[in-house]
Amino acid sequence: MGKNFDKVNFSEEDFHIFSGRLNDQLILLKKILEKPGFGEGEMTLGAEFEMYITKGDGEISPINKQLLDRLDKSLFQLELNQFNLEYNVTPTAAAGSPFTTLHEEMTGALQTANDAAAPFDSQLVPVGILPTLRAEHLQPQFMTDIPRFHCLSDSLHKLRGGAFGVNINGQDPLQLTSHDVTLEGANTSFQIHMRVEPHRFADTFNAIQMITPLAVALAANSPLLLGHRLWQETRIALFKQSIDSRQRNSVGWRQPSRVTFGHGWVREGLWELFAETVRLYPPIIPLVTDEDAEESFRQGKYPKLEELSLHTGTTWPWNRAVYSASAGGHTRIEMRALPAGPSLIDMTANAAFYIGTAIGLRNRINDMLPAMPFRFAEYNFYRAAQDGLEAQILWPEAGQHHPREVGITEAIHDLLPLMQEGLAEIGVTDTDSARMSAIIRDRLTSRMTGARWQLEMLEQYEKDLPRVQACQAMLRKYIEEQAGGAAVAEWSSSV
Repeated sequence: MGKNFDKVNFSEEDFHIFSGRLNDQLILLKKILEKPGFGEGEMTLGAEFEMYITKGDGEISPINKQLLDRLDKSLFQLELNQFNLEYNVTPTAAAGSPFTTLHEEMTGALQTANDAAAPFDSQLVPVGILPTLRAEHLQPQFMTDIPRFHCLSDSLHKLRGGAFGVNINGQDPLQLTSHDVTLEGANTSFQIHMRVEPHRFADTFNAIQMITPLAVALAANSPLLLGHRLWQETRIALFKQSIDSRQRNSVGWRQPSRVTFGHGWVREGLWELFAETVRLYPPIIPLVTDEDAEESFRQGKYPKLEELSLHTGTTWPWNRAVYSASAGGHTRIEMRALPAGPSLIDMTANAAFYIGTAIGLRNRINDMLPAMPFRFAEYNFYRAAQDGLEAQILWPEAGQHHPREVGITEAIHDLLPLMQEGLAEIGVTDTDSARMSAIIRDRLTSRMTGARWQLEMLEQYEKDLPRVQACQAMLRKYIEEQAGGAAVAEWSSSV
């Protein structure tokens, strides 16, 4: 959905042509993946991170278009709501010190964005959900005014046939409705990209799915929405419900959600995930391009498969398979479940945990899967989002006949040697690996995630202030600690 376009009205003929293109490109993708040498090359890592734009008092600052005019448009891009902005981290080789490189680039990007925002009395804040967000900020007038966002909102609403409903339990349960997708824009994420060899794709993807609940619990940083204390990672529930286009009670079978943890373990590779997306989800933006994909492939080039890429961009799995014609042609996995914040070094360590543990686990993943039905992994995902590091999950162990319920911190702790093993396997230096591992260990020991820090600080401020003002005070403290650059386990927890 990163593609800009002007057309917002489509005919039945557009949908017919687009569907034909999808089927043709799906067949062509299989040929591309089977071509000897495709996807070979060094492993690279990348990321995208989204930020809120706030004023000095913590209120939203809906100026993303003005900021983008002052920034490098090849690196920064608009997000759904006018008070959000995204930065695309330059892919870097996995071998060496990729996490130091990642951290340094994100630090520079945040400073550049803040310099651009300063004349507007504004600043950029990486946080899963802004604690001071109010219901009036999630109205159509705050949607970024470009055709692709309007088209997305209209298409999903048409599929839904009514308002989107949000119902999230927690200490302060929340129910609300919306007739557009601006609720989804309340979520800001940190998405990690990893280039993967096609012949290792299935094992790597399954390993990532297995550990995603653990990564979500470690990274939790979204405990508040509209002043309500909800899940440790409320984004997971909000994102799924805020753009749920399924029509309720219209059919006896369970329609697949366009926001999904997945439909099962991958059996062979990337192609089946693309095929699943094409076969399960109707197109909603049938934008037909001029690319002759078949002719490009006949000429020895890797086609962009633009219709196929656009269609996969209108579904939102928490871990996404990606085909790209760039960098000599490659496949990669995007890990999309983590929030922005609390600090840039925490985000960097989260990436190291995710990638290192997945690489370390993939060599033994097929021994684990028989004892771990996919529905157990999905169960773990929502428990981790709800309860963070206090979650109890189902986890397989060597020598056990079936998974047992364990504390998620126990499972994470047991996997830390695999994290370092995996980082070593892809050539990460001992120094980079040790630094990232230490941050994760400190967070485990202290049990201090961004979500827990926000809730504990809110409780302290509420001794003297009403909820709205307490949220404002907590956000000011959050921004102050974030600017210091330390990991959240080292943040001050006194007002």
